[in-house]
Amino acid sequence: MKRPAPIGLAFAAAVATLLGVMVFFTTKVLRFERSMGEAQASAALEENVRLALWRMDSAAALLLKSDSAPATLTPNRNAAPPQQSKGPERFEQSQQSLISRQEFQQRESIAQAPTADWRAIEPILLNSIADLLPGAALEPVRPGAKNPDDTRLLASIPARLVVPASALPSLSLPWNTPLRVSLIVAWACFVLAAGAVGWLMAGTLALSRRRGDFASAVTHELRTPLTTFRMYAEMLSSGMVHDPATRTQYLNTLVTEADRLGHLIENVLAYSRLENRLSRRHAQTLTVAQLLDHALPTLRRRADQAGLALDVQLPGAETSTTCRTDPFAVQQILLNLIDNACKYGLTPIELSVRTQDQHLELSVSDRGPGLPPAARPFTAFGKSKSDPVPGIGLGLYLSRKLARDLGGELSHLPGSPGATFVLRLPL
Repeated sequence: MKRPAPIGLAFAAAVATLLGVMVFFTTKVLRFERSMGEAQASAALEENVRLALWRMDSAAALLLKSDSAPATLTPNRNAAPPQQSKGPERFEQSQQSLISRQEFQQRESIAQAPTADWRAIEPILLNSIADLLPGAALEPVRPGAKNPDDTRLLASIPARLVVPASALPSLSLPWNTPLRVSLIVAWACFVLAAGAVGWLMAGTLALSRRRGDFASAVTHELRTPLTTFRMYAEMLSSGMVHDPATRTQYLNTLVTEADRLGHLIENVLAYSRLENRLSRRHAQTLTVAQLLDHALPTLRRRADQAGLALDVQLPGAETSTTCRTDPFAVQQILLNLIDNACKYGLTPIELSVRTQDQHLELSVSDRGPGLPPAARPFTAFGKSKSDPVPGIGLGLYLSRKLARDLGGELSHLPGSPGATFVLRLPL
């Protein structure tokens, strides 16, 4: 994956396309749900209109048959509307029995009034349907103006039921309808899938970039000592160097380059083990003096190769303090810190030891220019390309990884002259 930009653009285009499809289907589903709700509301309104027409026709037929109109009407609203049955005879018998029961109940409870005009009973008819269609009204219809397709005409009087717009049931859908819950689940799955794929792609690209940086840095760093090895070895083997002092100098250079190459290879192997979670620590219980005795010869040799002095500050009270750790890992961490101080610092390099809060603190300080404000010292292969000092930018990153693998921490102490790094290990 050497071209992250086209891959990112392709991923963005795919996500945008899926997002557009999701938005389209979401809009369609919500419109469908709303249309279904509106259809159900309209059906409920038409059912109320049908029931209201049945009530008014039944009441008007009763009132118009009587000798006088009732002053008030208390219709039986719990009575069921006539059900459509098979055959005209059963329907007619059902209608007659319903009207007779209504007539019996009304005649027992209402007063009498003249019924020559249906307008006299209009308030009573509207009151009988107030629970079904509040605010409804009746409008007269001329005998010759009746439309047979009008479903709101009354059969017993020349009037038409007028339904107000407020009678339509309000369409207020809750958020947790089945369709909306399904949409929420679909959107959640889409977001999680897009995030997971994006995270996976970012991790893959980062891994590819780190592998490329690793290969480039290691190849470049190996070329210099190998070139030195070959040149000096050829000169010594061919007998071109006759001066003993010069021969000794060349041999010391070969030793220095061998140490440098060995240090580089050890860092690369440790990095590989940590990245693959294959690190195996061999913890030992030893005193601080024993821990430093194990590491100091290698540290002093590296400082001597750079022509710098290593000043070790070890209070007498700390020498007998015991800790359980891996001395080889501690030596590698300190060697990386000393190696950085040799590359960037000035003499002397200070190594101080103290115990605090049940931790052993080993500090490495130099007198160099320190870290720039924008530096990220604990990033793998984070070495600037403009830095003329050789290296692959792996030492500090690896040292922090090793420190955390030991249960401790490696941190940079800002504000101090030069650069100061503190290694904290549990006692």
